[in-house]
Amino acid sequence: MKELILKLYALGVIKFGSFEIKKDFLSPFQVDLTRVISYPQVAKEICNALWEKAVHLSSDLICGVPLAGSYFANYIAWEQELPLVACHEGGVEGIYKTGQKCLVLQGALLSGTHTLDTIEMLEDGGLEVRDVLSFLDLGLGAKKKIKTRGYVSHTVIGMSEILQILFDANKLGGDNYKLATDFLENV
Repeated sequence: MKELILKLYALGVIKFGSFEIKKDFLSPFQVDLTRVISYPQVAKEICNALWEKAVHLSSDLICGVPLAGSYFANYIAWEQELPLVACHEGGVEGIYKTGQKCLVLQGALLSGTHTLDTIEMLEDGGLEVRDVLSFLDLGLGAKKKIKTRGYVSHTVIGMSEILQILFDANKLGGDNYKLATDFLENV
């Protein structure tokens, strides 16, 4: 996992500074997993890490939360020969039966809003959702929000772990490390 995180940092997927990640909400870090679509080997590593967790979860099909989650879900579905559905403004696309269990894949958990919107569309379409699997939990409350709504949230790695990996590899200076860790403790 360490090597993958260092790759994501080198590619500019993980950045440090001052970012407005939600309206009027500044963060000392930003993670943009949509950038990995231009790096197939890195995207494949993320998908493999997701699949290692997904294989232990019970589901009949998968659906990705737009945008990065959709990329990852497509790859995993095709590689593992799993049924895939997609959500868009008009509803759920794909072949499925009412009552089937759908695993929801997310790139990075931020606020949980997009994840819960996707779940709502899936459930309105007759699918059952229990599990949400994300590559990264940014530690900003989404996991708790999802749990409060009755779903189980699983993650491959958390932002605190990423900060530690980057700090230990001398990629994140002490001031930025402290700023980011203090930020996560106070969210």
